[in-house]
Amino acid sequence: MTVAREFSPQVPSVPFDPLTSLHYPTSEEEIVQLVQYASANDLQVRVIGSGHSVKEAILSPAPNAINITLEQYRKVTLNPDGTFTVQAGCCLGLDAPAPWESTLFYQMQQHARAVPDMGGVTHQAVGGFTTMGCSGGSLQYAYTDSIVGISLVDGQGVVRSYSRGKDPEFEAVLVSMGLMGITSTLTFKPIDGFNIIGNETCYSLNDVNCPIDFFGPGTPDKPSLEQFMRQTEYTRLMWWPQKGAERIVVWKAQRMTGADYNKLGMSPENFQPKQYLEFPVILGSQIPAQIVASLFYQLSAGWPTLVNFIPDAKLREEITLLIKLTYGPCILPFVIDQFAPVYTGDAPAETPQLEVPQGVFSDEVRIVELGKNTGSEPMRGSAAQGSAGRRAAGGPVLRLLHPNAPTSAGSTRVTSVAIDLWKDVLARMPNVSTHLPKLQSILSEHGQKLPRYYHIHVPSDVLAELQPGNGTPPQDVKGKQQFWDFWYRGLPMDNDVSDFLMPTEFTELWIPLEKTQEVMNKLRDFYDQGGLGATGSYSCEIYAAKADDLWLSPAYRQDVVRVDVFWFHDLFRDEAALKAFYQQYWDLLKDYGFRPHWAKYLPAGDMGPEYLARLYPQWNAFLALRAQMDPKQLFVTDYWRAALGIPQNNA
Repeated sequence: MTVAREFSPQVPSVPFDPLTSLHYPTSEEEIVQLVQYASANDLQVRVIGSGHSVKEAILSPAPNAINITLEQYRKVTLNPDGTFTVQAGCCLGLDAPAPWESTLFYQMQQHARAVPDMGGVTHQAVGGFTTMGCSGGSLQYAYTDSIVGISLVDGQGVVRSYSRGKDPEFEAVLVSMGLMGITSTLTFKPIDGFNIIGNETCYSLNDVNCPIDFFGPGTPDKPSLEQFMRQTEYTRLMWWPQKGAERIVVWKAQRMTGADYNKLGMSPENFQPKQYLEFPVILGSQIPAQIVASLFYQLSAGWPTLVNFIPDAKLREEITLLIKLTYGPCILPFVIDQFAPVYTGDAPAETPQLEVPQGVFSDEVRIVELGKNTGSEPMRGSAAQGSAGRRAAGGPVLRLLHPNAPTSAGSTRVTSVAIDLWKDVLARMPNVSTHLPKLQSILSEHGQKLPRYYHIHVPSDVLAELQPGNGTPPQDVKGKQQFWDFWYRGLPMDNDVSDFLMPTEFTELWIPLEKTQEVMNKLRDFYDQGGLGATGSYSCEIYAAKADDLWLSPAYRQDVVRVDVFWFHDLFRDEAALKAFYQQYWDLLKDYGFRPHWAKYLPAGDMGPEYLARLYPQWNAFLALRAQMDPKQLFVTDYWRAALGIPQNNA
C-alpha cells in the first residue's frame, strides 16, 4: 500500500501522496470535499480502484486533476437487518492488496453468508468491480443481484442514495463507469454461504466422446453449448484454436448438495477443500509453470527483435526461417499441450510433464533475467496505471545478460530457475527435433552454439510461496481435475494467475445468448482460415452472464454469451499490434450486436457511440441523467467522452 505522507495542497484536510499525485480520503466527508473543490475549480475527478481496467478508463491525465484512491476507505458494516454496507475502497476477496481479514468476502464468510456469483479474480475494489459492470460466469446467478443499495457523491458534491425496487435511478447508477459520481458505499443483501464442487476437462474439438456439442444444435444426449451454459450453474471455457492444438478446456461447478457431501465423506461442518489448480504443480507451487509460460510468451513475441541483434545477415535469415517453420506447427502446440493436455480417459495420471532440473535455486548462471520494469515515466501508483499500464510498470522485462553479469542494480534478491532447452524443451517437441541438426550446423558455422541451460530470474517476492521439495503427486487424471472449495475461493478460479508473470489484456464482447451457435461457428471458420494471425498464441475465453435491468450493463435485459480475447502483454509492447489484433474480432462479430465490456479494450470508429446507442434502449436516458448529476463534467475524461459520445461542455 502506498503511504500518504502529507495533506493535499488542494484540500488540506485530505491525505495526499506527492509521489503518486493521489488523494487518500478516509471518509465520505473527505470525498465530498474533494469533489466540491474540483467543481469550484473546474478540475476533473477520477477514482483509480485496483487498476484492473485499462489505463485510460481509470485516471484523468488532465493537469491538476483530482485522482483518488479509496484504499483508506474500506470499512464493512453488518446491519441489524442482515445486510452489509461496504465502503467502496474495500477489496472483494483473496489475492487483494489488503489483508484477507479486511475484505468483504472474509466478513461475509464469518457470518456464513455469500454473494451469488463472482468473477475470475477478487483483488478488485468493490466500487470499481461494480461500476464497471463486471460479472461471473453463470446464467442462474449474478453478483449484482445481491446489491440492494448504493450511495455516491455526484458532480456537485452532493451525496445521493438509491435503493433497488424503490428508486428508478438505482438501475442507472450501479453500472455507470464512474460517470455519475464517486461510489461511496454499496449495500449487499447476501445469501446463505455455500461450497462448490466441479471439474475441469480438456476436450479435443473433434472428440466424439465430448459431452457438449460445441458447434451444433445439440442432440438428446449431448446439449449444445447454449443449452450447456443454461443448465450448468457456473462454467467457463478456454478455447485454444491454434492449428495442431484445437481444444477447449471446460470448467464447470455447482453448489454442493447433501449428496455431494456424502459422496466425499464430509459434511458442511467438517468440509475439507480440494482447490482448483490452473497450472501444473512443480515443487509444491504453480509459480514455476507460470515462469516457464511467461518466458515462452516473452520470447515468442520478441524473437524478431532479438534476432535483429545478430550481426550476420545470412545467419539472421536462416534462424528467422527456422523459427517460422517450426513455431506454428511444432513449438506452439507442444507448449499448449504442457498446460492444457487433452483428456483421453480415466487412466492414472503420469508424472507431471513440466520438470524443473535439480539445482533450481542455483544463482551460478544468469543468462536470462526476468525483472520488474519501473517504466520511463514517474509511477502514479501501480493501480493508477490500469491493466495495460499497471502490468507494463509492474510486469516482467526480459534482459539477455552475459553469463558473468551481476544482478541488476537496485533489484531485490533473485532466484533462478533452470530450463534445459535441449532435453526438457526442444528435443521433446514433435517434428522440431528434425530441425535441430540444421540449427546446430548454422550456429557451428559461426563459431556459436545454443547454451544448454537458460536461467530465468524473478524477484523473490514473486516466488514467496515456492517451497522446494514439498511437491505432491497429482491426484487427477491427465486432462481432467476435480475440485471442491469454498465459494469465495472456488468461483474466482483465476486468482492464482500472477499479473507479474502472466500480464494479460482483454477485449470482451457480450452477445445475445441465442446466437451462441452462430458465433462459435463464425469463430471456428475465422480461426481455420486466418491461421496464426487470427488465433494468436494465446487462448480465448467463452462464458455467459445472466440478464439484468442495469441500464448500461452489457447484459441489460438479455442473457449473453461472452467472447473474451486474450493478449499477452509482453515486454515488446506494441499497442498498435494489440488493437489491430482485436480489430479482427470487432469486425468479425459486429453483425451479432455485441456490447463490449466497459473495463476492457473498446472498439472505436463505426463501433463507437452511434453503434452502441442502438444496442442500449436506455442510452439517451443514461446520458441525460449523467448530465444532471455531473453538469460540469468533472468525471468525464477524453476517453469516456469519445466512448459514449458525450459532447464537450462549453458552459
